[in-house]
Order: sequence, then C-alpha cells, then structure tokens
Amino acid sequence: MRTTILGIDTATSRGSVALARGGMVVATTPLTERGAHARDLLGRIETLLGEAGLRAADLRGVVATLGPGSFTGVRVGLATAKGLAYALDIGLAGLSTLEALARAAALAEHGVPRDLCAALEAGRGEVYAALFRVEDRQPVRITGDASHRPADLVRLLPQGACVVGDAGPTLGQAAREAGRTIVLLEAWPSLAGPLALWGERAIPPGTPYDPGRPRPNYVRPSDAEAPRR
Repeated sequence: MRTTILGIDTATSRGSVALARGGMVVATTPLTERGAHARDLLGRIETLLGEAGLRAADLRGVVATLGPGSFTGVRVGLATAKGLAYALDIGLAGLSTLEALARAAALAEHGVPRDLCAALEAGRGEVYAALFRVEDRQPVRITGDASHRPADLVRLLPQGACVVGDAGPTLGQAAREAGRTIVLLEAWPSLAGPLALWGERAIPPGTPYDPGRPRPNYVRPSDAEAPRR
C-alpha cells in the first residue's frame, strides 16, 4: 500500500529530500552541492528510500518547492518530481519556497513570534519575501511572494517580526540602518521534511499523476530573460 510522501527542495542553498508517513518525517538527507542537483538528485532519493527500507513503488505522492529561489534548482527539482510522479502514476504537488520556509520555521520546537517573514537572497540587490502570521504553529499567508529592496521591505515589516531564511543578515543590516527592530532566526531548518508533511494533506491517497501542473514560481525573470523583457 502506497503511504509515503517524498519531499524535494532544490530551490534553496540548504537543499534536501525527505520522506513523511503518518504525520512524521521518517527520513531526511541534505543536498549539499547545489550545482550538482541534476547529477545527484535521483541517486540521493534512491539512497534515502533504501535507508528507510522503502522502494519507489511505496510512494503515494511527490512534493517539490516551486520557487522563488535558484532558477536552475527549481527546474531540476520540479522536473525530477514530475518524472517520478509520471513514472509511478502518483500525485504531484508543489509549494512556494517561501511558504515551505515559513512552515519549517513555525514547526520548530523553539517557536517563533506571531509575525513571520520568510526571505531569501534574490541577487540584483533584492530579496524574495512573503509575510505570514503564525497561528497554532501554522503559517497564515498575509502577502504574496515578491522581490523587494531590503530597505523597502523592512519598512513594511511589523516591529519585532521574525525573519527566517538566508536573507536574514541582509535584512538585519537594513533594519539597523532604518532604526527598525526585527528578530533573525539564524538556524533555519531544511525544507524537505515540512514539505513532505504538507504533502500528506495536499495529496489524498490514490491521487494519480495530473500532467501540466504545478508550474514554477519564479516571481521575476532570470538574469538571462530580464534584458529581453
């Protein structure tokens, strides 16, 4: 009986894969070399399944981060997830990288303040960010995913908001310069485990593969595409 969900995050600098079953993360492993995802991802998934005593046929669904984040990472992760779901005829779902980050922070044992900003470095002097409100250890979305200048974003954040993600130091500096107070969650967790747990609710048992979705969530064009637009 297919009962296990596979979570894949290749959009962030702390990429990971994980397996969830029965409301628990049963196995997880980091992806330490972002540039090697295309070469190594399937092998890492196969190893993770083997270490958990499972086969690909035991999966009932696959979930991947959709971005924003690394453009190449998003493409590799989503293509791998779609290939597995197609080959196994199982459900496929995707979640905004920022929402996955907020979910990971909200589930952390130490807890977070009510106002939570998930933020990732975007290059070009910007950060990707979205604001959430944490209720019963679950993030409730307040704003959509967008790219911001750090100085503009810190002016939008409530005083004392918690920032999670690799853009934390950038926003911390911008907050000091603006005289604003934010809390930086430095030890932010990997995303594949919380992603797989979300997938248990998002993919009902028996869901078949549905071609065409989900689609990447790039937020803005890549450096190569920007001049053409």
